[in-house]
Amino acid sequence: MSDKPLISCLCVTHGRKNLLERAVQSFRDQTYPNKELVLLYESGDRETAEYVRALEDRNLILVELPTSEGFNLGRLRNRSLGECRGEFFCQWDDDDWSHRERLSFQMDVIKASGLPACLLFHWLMYDERTGKAYVSNRRPWEGSLLCKKSLLGGDLRYEEVVRHEDTYLIRELFKRNLLFPVMMPKLYIYVYHGNNLCTREHWEKIFSASSELSAESTSIIKDILDGRYTGEEASRMLDGIEE
Repeated sequence: MSDKPLISCLCVTHGRKNLLERAVQSFRDQTYPNKELVLLYESGDRETAEYVRALEDRNLILVELPTSEGFNLGRLRNRSLGECRGEFFCQWDDDDWSHRERLSFQMDVIKASGLPACLLFHWLMYDERTGKAYVSNRRPWEGSLLCKKSLLGGDLRYEEVVRHEDTYLIRELFKRNLLFPVMMPKLYIYVYHGNNLCTREHWEKIFSASSELSAESTSIIKDILDGRYTGEEASRMLDGIEE
């Protein structure tokens, strides 16, 4: 493995440019130098394509899919793996936010642990419906996966279903002792915005198992998500909050 192997961040997006802009900027703010963002979008989603092309960023790779294929998130994630060039891949959801050191930190964990994959066991969460922010309960948060691409193949892949497509993959990585748990919640903000794939009832269960943050910390997280700071400023402010 080279000192800074290429990391392919894989993003499946589905006609929500207003959310995607934040995820793309979060990627562009990453301090890790050798990276690409592979964006799968439907052919009818011209707004997404025009937005990404206008950025003229060679690290952003657009992959257009026919609308007729239907939205099966697991199948699309597997498709994105076939489109990327990286030695490692990282899940990069289009509606969340990542600390600018996320890729660097997780890659350092992989190098130090000697394992080929890692993910967060805690992360931050924000509920746009109530305006509350939380530190999650302890569990493997699938959306934060960073993994060596060559591991996947045969039966080790995303399950081709509409939601919870990554649960099987994470479970198998753990069973095979390939995954290192990371305790650094400030690397990721998981957002409920009302148009998530999982139901509100599912999110309520997650919030009820988590620890609510102070009003001051919540205000910082809201301002970060609203784009009031640069990536450097936002990450520095997040480093200073009390969990």
